[in-house]
Amino acid sequence: MTRHLAIATLLALAVQSAPLGARAAQTATVETQTVQVPGGEVALLFPVEGEDLAYVEAFELDVTPVTNAQFLAFVTDHTEWARSAVPRVFATDTYLAHWAGDLVLGSVDPAAPVTNVSWFAAAAYCEARGGRLPTEAEWELAARAGRDTTDGYLEPGYREQVLAYVTSRGSAPGPVGQGEVNAYGVNDMHGLVWEWVFDAGAAMNTADSRSAGDRRLQLLCGGGSARATDTGDYAAFLRYAFRSGLSGDYAGGGLGFRCAS
Repeated sequence: MTRHLAIATLLALAVQSAPLGARAAQTATVETQTVQVPGGEVALLFPVEGEDLAYVEAFELDVTPVTNAQFLAFVTDHTEWARSAVPRVFATDTYLAHWAGDLVLGSVDPAAPVTNVSWFAAAAYCEARGGRLPTEAEWELAARAGRDTTDGYLEPGYREQVLAYVTSRGSAPGPVGQGEVNAYGVNDMHGLVWEWVFDAGAAMNTADSRSAGDRRLQLLCGGGSARATDTGDYAAFLRYAFRSGLSGDYAGGGLGFRCAS
């Protein structure tokens, strides 16, 4: 069974464990804005051997990360994803630990990105909306856009600005939508939280990853950066290194998500 198929199977089991009525797409209680990102080619930092560029079809992407208020609306309609109800196989005990209760935010900013959410919970939220998590290639394509062009690397100071965003994040993210909108109309790709992608598991370093041709994180190995497509993209190194250590049940304070379709 491939890694992608295993992930999809677990997600299907998680969603199917709820009654049909609870799985209805009622998550639009809190409005979500999306934009269409045109298709194109993107150079991943660590491509599969033989793939210089990944081609991405046009897709819809949330303008901002999913907020606490939006995820609360989802949990209210899908109580199987409440903190006290979710099986440990789908989320660690840190899941939604910053909320005051199952359906109570407490002092948490409702307009801030929801964090402490596992891959399974994030994927279930997007599925309930009729969407999905963005792939790694889609996320990287959207994130590469600068303020004025779809390739921010051509804009003076872009890399330094992204790196500054990533390395100066606070312990608790502020509200979404306060930063600059990039050339695709997408906001908060770098400044607030790390974000789940659909194929995060495909980026994990496993015993057979080198021979199987999976997308591998040589960051975990000595001299790995020598095989990177851009050894000067320090912000990308941080993103890929973070993804490499994730498992689907992980729920961390600096990790949120947005949806695609």
